[in-house]
Amino acid sequence: MGALLAVPAQGQNILMKDGKVIATKGLRRQGDTIIATVELPGGEAGKPAKTGDLGYPLAQIAKLDFPEPAVFKAAPDLITQGKGAEVIAQLDPVVKYYEGFRDAPGSWWADAALLKAQALISLGREKEAEPLADQISHIATDPEIVRGAEVVLAGAMVRRGAHAQALEVAERALKECKRPATRAPAAIIKGECLLAKKEWEDAMLAFLQVPVLYPGEKILLPQAMLGAGRAQFGMGNLPEAKAALNDLLKTYGASSEAAQAKIELEKIARREKALAPPK
Repeated sequence: MGALLAVPAQGQNILMKDGKVIATKGLRRQGDTIIATVELPGGEAGKPAKTGDLGYPLAQIAKLDFPEPAVFKAAPDLITQGKGAEVIAQLDPVVKYYEGFRDAPGSWWADAALLKAQALISLGREKEAEPLADQISHIATDPEIVRGAEVVLAGAMVRRGAHAQALEVAERALKECKRPATRAPAAIIKGECLLAKKEWEDAMLAFLQVPVLYPGEKILLPQAMLGAGRAQFGMGNLPEAKAALNDLLKTYGASSEAAQAKIELEKIARREKALAPPK
């Protein structure tokens, strides 16, 4: 059966496949059984209700009704402010909390782990993000989450120069997935791959999908702005490239992309100097 895994969940419901709803005061897992602490019937009036533990086979459970972790809403703004380490500190107990339930319906483990991978990447800690994304891709049951993890791994392919392989992953995610949280990073990967191929206009269109179609994916907006600026530079549209990069510095000055934007602006300044007519 495996070791007993205790998770301090309180006030959770279990939604059974037969339609029953089990109100609980806590959940833990033992092998393939969810142990629920529930109120026992027949308590005496005026006295605290007695509780006991009942087991429910995981195969008969439609969903464990966990609330969405609060850090999910705060994380995007914190990451774009350069506070990825703070996000990871908040996510670590969430990931640990749900680890025992990671293959159970309703668990937030895969979502929390994927968000942690994105936070790690924002800090330049890709080597830590990659094994986590690989784990998610093999354990998650939601196809959208699986594709999202594959897109994270495609980012590693881009860094290794395997652009054709990465582009294939991104295109598949864009074709098969509906969630903005999956499609937006796929658009970023597609843009990066097209930049490498010097297909500037198509790259810019890929990056612009994020602010236009998925503005709620705040974590990716700095990457999209940086990519669009690079694409404009590649096309020789120097004023537009400067505008995009300066907007990035103004809006997300604490992000890791801001430092890269400054390097790109230096390149533009050198290009402008070279193109300037002699005095």
